[in-house]
Amino acid sequence: MNSSPYQRPYTVVLIVPTGIGAAIGGYAGDALPVARAMAQVADRLITHPNVLNGAQLYWSMPNAFYVEGYGLDHFAANQWGLRPVYQNRVGLILDRGIEPDLRLRHLQVADATRATLGLNLTDYIVTDAPLGVELRTAASGATWGTIQNPDSLLRSVETLISHAKAERSRSLHAFQRIQAVKP
Repeated sequence: MNSSPYQRPYTVVLIVPTGIGAAIGGYAGDALPVARAMAQVADRLITHPNVLNGAQLYWSMPNAFYVEGYGLDHFAANQWGLRPVYQNRVGLILDRGIEPDLRLRHLQVADATRATLGLNLTDYIVTDAPLGVELRTAASGATWGTIQNPDSLLRSVETLISHAKAERSRSLHAFQRIQAVKP
C-alpha cells in the first residue's frame, strides 16, 4: 500500500450489481469477503451500500467508504469528488403502511445503533400516507421496486431536514460513510 505523503492513495472502486442475480453481493452485505480482500491491498476502497449493507455495522474496515449509487455514478463519471464524512446527522423515515409491530422493531434497531455505534440519529417521522411499496421480478430474474406515493416520502425528507436538522445530502442511506461534493 502507498505510504508516501507525496503520492495519491491507491483507491479501488468495488461495484456489485444488484437485482440481476450476481453471484456475490447485494443481499445484507454478502460481498463482504470480496470487499475485505480488496481493502487489504488498497489504501482506500470505495463501494456502495448493497456491497456492505449491515456488514459495515459489525465489521468496519477503516479504509472502506461507501456512497449510494447516484453519488457513485457521478463520481465514476468524474462529475463529483468525494470526501470522507465520519458523522452525519441522520433522520429516519418509516412508511405509514408498515405494521405497528414492525415499526416498533425498526425504532428499537435505531435506538440500538445510537447506543452501540454512537450514530447521530436526529428523529424519526412516519410518512403522511402509505408509500405503496411494490417489489417485482422479471422473467429474467432481475428484481426492482417502486413506490406509489413518492411525494409522501419527499415531504418526510423535507420535514426531517427543516425541523429535525437532519443533514441534506443526495443519499437517504442511514450509514453513508462518504458524502458526495461537487469538485
